[in-house]
Amino acid sequence: MKKKKNLACILICHKSDCWQSGGKEIYQRLEEELRDRGLSNRVQIQKTGCQKRCKQAPNLVIMPNKAHHSYVKSSQVESLLNRYFGDRFN
Repeated sequence: MKKKKNLACILICHKSDCWQSGGKEIYQRLEEELRDRGLSNRVQIQKTGCQKRCKQAPNLVIMPNKAHHSYVKSSQVESLLNRYFGDRFN
């Protein structure tokens, strides 16, 4: 029996404050980076409702670590992916 690999997940708030504060660009950059790294089938991006940190928008949570990140900029996507998924999936 094959052991099923746990699918990592990035939860990104898509409510108005987060989405309008750069969340949409972050989502698109995450998709591009994951595709370019060949991780699209191992790391899922999921849009969520409000994460209750509207004043710190945009917000995302990286699972399974449950690592919350606020005030995220699209320029940080590459370093976040390196930090959480760099060694794990190589």
